[in-house]
Amino acid sequence: MRKFLAIIAISILPAAALAQIPNPFHPYKPLKQIDWKANWQLGKDSLHLSFRPYSLMERSLVPVALSAACIADNDYVLEKRIKKLGSISSPALKAANVTQYSPAAIMYVMKLCGVEGRSDWPRMITADIFSELLQAGMVNVLKYTVKRDRPDGRARNSFPSGHTATAFMCATLLHKEYGETVSPWISVAGYGFAVSTGIFRVEANRHFCSDVLAGAAIGIISAELAYDMTDALFGERGLKKKIQSPDVSDRTTWNFSLVSDYSVKSDVFTGNDAKPAYSIGVKAAYQPWYLGAAVYAGATQLQWTGSQDVYLEDGASVPDVITVGAGVTMDIPLMKRVDITGDALFGSTVKDLSYRFISDSGPVVWDISAGQRIKADLGVSIRTTGYSGVSLTAGYDRYEGVWEAFTLGTSFNFVF
Repeated sequence: MRKFLAIIAISILPAAALAQIPNPFHPYKPLKQIDWKANWQLGKDSLHLSFRPYSLMERSLVPVALSAACIADNDYVLEKRIKKLGSISSPALKAANVTQYSPAAIMYVMKLCGVEGRSDWPRMITADIFSELLQAGMVNVLKYTVKRDRPDGRARNSFPSGHTATAFMCATLLHKEYGETVSPWISVAGYGFAVSTGIFRVEANRHFCSDVLAGAAIGIISAELAYDMTDALFGERGLKKKIQSPDVSDRTTWNFSLVSDYSVKSDVFTGNDAKPAYSIGVKAAYQPWYLGAAVYAGATQLQWTGSQDVYLEDGASVPDVITVGAGVTMDIPLMKRVDITGDALFGSTVKDLSYRFISDSGPVVWDISAGQRIKADLGVSIRTTGYSGVSLTAGYDRYEGVWEAFTLGTSFNFVF
């Protein structure tokens, strides 16, 4: 949070110098003279199509769905049986510290280089400050109310992921300033950094999947609420570039998704006391027609199924299986905003895995060989805004020689 506020503070100085204004809110009315109600009504009447084509309810559907998936996720079973004795030093920890702020850095660099976005400097900075205050408030209230143990056992503030909340907040700010007005590929870069941050935090043994999903929801809704607050504060003042969001009924050509699913029934073919618990990953798809091509990368964390608690050795990570693959994807319109979707992805795990645990009766070892993996699913996708959607899926997951499972999942999509 301190780093993000420092970025904002540093950015205010060149903004004021470039605009040659005595304070960041000139020439707008002093705060005590602002008519919030009039500005809000003005925004609804005159800016609806050009700058705010979707209601707050429509824009809130993705974070609401993320929150629902977080609640439904069964990764809470992981912390009940495998006890964590230590932490790990991982490149993923350092990477997440950088990627969480990368979307904000892109936004400020573009602004400093003179690329015109949705707002002028004062309006954009105000939205950024509101976003950070909302995000930090929600994250910290939940962290110190829920008090969930981290996977590495070092603290009781795992839920939600603050890094992921910051990353998705910054990505949504970038999306609203430049993704919706200049090019959706800018949003792809921003949300790519955000998704990477969440996956890094899981891989580094600092968060469970549900922590990441909750953090993403908080980050997105913080930015959306902040822009509504800024609209009420400024009205039409400071708006520079109109939104170019497609209609919700337009066909989707590109689809970038944060994918999460959990196993509802599984058969394990090894002698290990383990089965798949949940998966989190990213999928990119290109669909010039109703069928298209997709690539996928993700991690599946495993649940201990033995009769006694076991302990990870100091420095060990929660067991997970990294998978990469490619395949075909389907998207068939059913009605406005609603499509039938499906995927068939073929890939393999990255490497052989061996995990060692400590138990009351002696050491426990899992040996999992690398092998082919097939993931297939069928579901319903709902277009929430021109650039976003959510999907609910039921699927089949087979890891050669290791497990066969049936899954329920969610997908949160950036589409255009």
